[in-house]
Amino acid sequence: MRDAPRIVLDTNVWLSALVFGGKPRQIVELFAAGFISVVVSEELLTEMRRSVRRAFLDFRDDLARMEALIEHDAEMVPLGSMTIAVCRDLDDNHILETAVIGECTYIVSGDNDLLSLKQYESICILKPDEFLRLA
Repeated sequence: MRDAPRIVLDTNVWLSALVFGGKPRQIVELFAAGFISVVVSEELLTEMRRSVRRAFLDFRDDLARMEALIEHDAEMVPLGSMTIAVCRDLDDNHILETAVIGECTYIVSGDNDLLSLKQYESICILKPDEFLRLA
């Protein structure tokens, strides 16, 4: 990718990278290597922590390392300056808000509620494999 695109990784992509590897982990590796810029919000991180505590306790140490990477290299944006309410699953709207406030080009997700939108404003919503094909 020529210029580092600004992206939001949905919680399910972070968790898949952490637990299963595959294409989500390839995206996190691109982020760690500086090829993409990742934008996060505290709401997204809270959701990720809650999911690990609820279903993936064996990955707490790996989560701590991932959080250190995020803290060091991701851009944190504060939510609350706007309200977006377009997703079928209202809990997913914070992902859109993070992307809009963070002036992102892409949202990478495995969530059909987000993927069904395909695009929000000028932000393309892609599956991990679709995003990797752009590389």
